[in-house]
Amino acid sequence: TVVRLLNSAAFETSAALARVYSHQAAESEARTDALTQLPNRRYFDEYCTLISSRRRSSDRVAILSVDVDHFKRLNDTYGHPVGDLVLRSIGKAIQASVREDDVPARYGGEEFAVLLRNPGIGVALEIGERIRRNVSDMDLADAGVTDRVTVSVGVASAQQAGETMDEIIARADRALYEAKRTGRDRVVEDSNEDTVQ
Repeated sequence: TVVRLLNSAAFETSAALARVYSHQAAESEARTDALTQLPNRRYFDEYCTLISSRRRSSDRVAILSVDVDHFKRLNDTYGHPVGDLVLRSIGKAIQASVREDDVPARYGGEEFAVLLRNPGIGVALEIGERIRRNVSDMDLADAGVTDRVTVSVGVASAQQAGETMDEIIARADRALYEAKRTGRDRVVEDSNEDTVQ
């Protein structure tokens, strides 16, 4: 009976551990974009909320909004499987462009976002330019893509202690729109001059 009790306890322990690992895997999946393996928007938004609640006035943060230029045309020309491959490649290019403490994410569709923690002066623009260049330099000829793939990047850095993450994200989106409007394949920084109260 002791052996039977030990076997039963071992089985219960094994089952409990399996449930824990299964729960952890499900949690991880819920926060990871299946296509690019980057964090997804849910994770990014939760992380921004966490940063907001713990941010001191001396902490610097910046947001990069990244959007693939003419992605619909790329999908229409090469098909959705190639479009997916392009998004995966861009995810890797973004991951290779950021620093260890930065948080890149697939924000949705062909949009990506990056939270930069404590960037020095000029670092956000520098990383935005590195992302733009790394994407532009991608060689997708093996996938049959003959067009050069580019991204537009909007950059916004926190400029006031009380500025919310949502406000910084909105400014990064505004800068992204300006990058698109002025020709794409460029990095534009939002200065926030017209939003300071």
